[in-house]
Amino acid sequence: MEHDLNSSDFSGNATSAVGAVAVTQAAKGMSGWQRWLMYAFAVIILLATGAGAIDKLVHPNALPDCDDKRTRDTLSDLNKANQVNASTYNFIKQLSAADSEIRCVANLALRGGGTVEYDYRIYREDSTTKVEITSFRKQ
Repeated sequence: MEHDLNSSDFSGNATSAVGAVAVTQAAKGMSGWQRWLMYAFAVIILLATGAGAIDKLVHPNALPDCDDKRTRDTLSDLNKANQVNASTYNFIKQLSAADSEIRCVANLALRGGGTVEYDYRIYREDSTTKVEITSFRKQ
């Protein structure tokens, strides 16, 4: 079963930027070293946010990692479609990687007990990034 990869967004970057503004506003009510410490935190938050946004813009066609949040969200959609009642990931490992495809394995704990393990691949088809489960094993 395959599914288009959930879209990438910049909402995390926007939230971080708002956090930096909030830290700066809080610093205005402080004095001395506390204010400078809060400003330093705001600068660190802005630098990290900027680096993340730049990475997304510079590498828009890069395939995501096996355990990337977008990949895990897409796998959750596939789990629901396959009626897999998983509670947590025990592990996610990359098996191989190439420019056109990444192969991975995931092991999940089931809510009713036991585990399920499946192999999947992340690949690009035309301009769409997809995730496909290639093998499924209930343990």
